[in-house]
Amino acid sequence: MTTDRLGIKVGVQIRPDHHSKSGGDIALAKAFSQRLRQFGFESALLSAPKQVEDFQPRLLIAFNLDQPLELLGMCGAAKQCGAEVAVYTLHHPREGMRAYLRSGLPGMRGWIARFLGNDPARYIFATALFRCYRRRDVNALMHMLLGRKRLICNLVPLIDELLVSGPSELAAIQSEIPALCNTSALVIPHPVDFPVVDMPDLNPYEEGLWRRHFLVAGRIESRKNQNAVLRVAAQIPDSEFVFAGIPNDSDPAYCAEFRQLLAAAPNCRWLGQLSMAALLQHIACADAVVSPSWFEVMSLINLYAYALGTPVISGLHTFDPDLVPDGVIRYDPEKPQALVDILASSAARPKVDPRAAAASNRVKEFSASTWAGFDNFSLCVSERLSAKS
Repeated sequence: MTTDRLGIKVGVQIRPDHHSKSGGDIALAKAFSQRLRQFGFESALLSAPKQVEDFQPRLLIAFNLDQPLELLGMCGAAKQCGAEVAVYTLHHPREGMRAYLRSGLPGMRGWIARFLGNDPARYIFATALFRCYRRRDVNALMHMLLGRKRLICNLVPLIDELLVSGPSELAAIQSEIPALCNTSALVIPHPVDFPVVDMPDLNPYEEGLWRRHFLVAGRIESRKNQNAVLRVAAQIPDSEFVFAGIPNDSDPAYCAEFRQLLAAAPNCRWLGQLSMAALLQHIACADAVVSPSWFEVMSLINLYAYALGTPVISGLHTFDPDLVPDGVIRYDPEKPQALVDILASSAARPKVDPRAAAASNRVKEFSASTWAGFDNFSLCVSERLSAKS
């Protein structure tokens, strides 16, 4: 712990529903706050502007540039306290979102997408407006009615620094929001934490019954696109497909289809939610990890697999090539036959023995490299804020 950081308050934004829901953004906020405390900062997780006002941080780390209304409230409160604002952008690839919206979403979401011409920015704005109306949040609704351009215009001056996962994400942001081109930016990859990976002698898969085992992990929801794998599994009859993840209750039609497809696929099974230790064991021992998501910022599953030496078959629309340049076979999720061809080929075979990966420094070194950007940012913040004290 560094004594000159004591008393420096850093707030970290977290979703208001973090007590009842899980997700990569929630885990990321908690990881950042814990890391800041290890550096000697006084850090708190904040989910509302009033909490920012009460905590009085010197710096606020806010999240999710794709949700400008939530950012505006949190960043505005931080500026009222005289705090600096850094935004970890979590900006999704727009081409992946367009593909997702074109995929034929069921119910109201599909109707909204079609009405808005499958435009990602307009879709995100419209769904946020609908949430405000449903919550009867009059203040937020008034802000939303100003329009997305006005929200962005009001937000940009409040941001002191952008924290991006890599150069590709930054380029996409600057292309889509030119007003942010002059905002200071720092590359901070999605950090990856590994508990002790103890590879037991027993492989979690049924050896000898199937030629290969493919793991498909992630929350069961339409954006993750697991059903695309279920639809083609019958064309790869010599391989087993193992699914892990909990259903998203807000996507009931998709989850119902998932269960129907699963019941009709003899070479597929679903494990539900796994502990982190069990998930890493399955990733390490799989012949390949399949990540069929329509879009991701950086897929944690892909990063875990890369560190453990397991090949990855991934959808095209993600920024993780900046951090994971090799060991990944990418395909267009709008072309199901491309996925079939990859799964049927011999390309998806393990490159690193799981026990060797666990025993070597590969995992530790990769984890340290992903944290280096945030640690450097924390040191710079400490020096700058200490000098202002």
